[in-house]
Amino acid sequence: MRKFTRVELGTVPLGGPTSRYLNAYETSILIALVESVRPRVMIEFGCNEGITAKRLLESLSTLEKYIGIDVAFGNKPALACQSSETPANPGWAAAADPRFFYLEAPSQMLRTGHLEACDAVFIDGDHSELAVLHESRMARRLLRRPGIIVWHDYGNRAVEVTPALDQLEYEGWPINCVDNSWLAFLRTEDFNHANQAR
Repeated sequence: MRKFTRVELGTVPLGGPTSRYLNAYETSILIALVESVRPRVMIEFGCNEGITAKRLLESLSTLEKYIGIDVAFGNKPALACQSSETPANPGWAAAADPRFFYLEAPSQMLRTGHLEACDAVFIDGDHSELAVLHESRMARRLLRRPGIIVWHDYGNRAVEVTPALDQLEYEGWPINCVDNSWLAFLRTEDFNHANQAR
């Protein structure tokens, strides 16, 4: 993946609660990226305790519904390095917000018919290559225009996000990496421009 870009943070504050997996800088970038499509519905694969969901819901007034997906406590992940990451109480931080809906299911068991059309997807759950590819392809089918997919852990050699996104780029997905972070993203309009350029 060769396209690196800077993301203007705008007015998003760097402070506020952050999850133990997404630092304040990356959280602010995520909010700015998602805000750029003025989302009404957002899906997060790997919502963990719901801290990132809470920050997005507090920051983005356009959000009407946020679907956080994770697995049951004790679920055995595909990658051993993620064995301590299953939360005991998934989604708890955002649960008080009536716009937040928690769905407990391994992503590989989900199909597009289980979810609704959305404007933004954040992929930060099962970091195995198969799961990232499955969630990414499902996200692309669910996205309305303008829409955005954001991934976390691109460049993290401990997990398989990088080979998954490199495979998608090989298939023609115009994925951008964010400078000085482990975030990558794709906008639906970039897909249209890439297809027109072929």
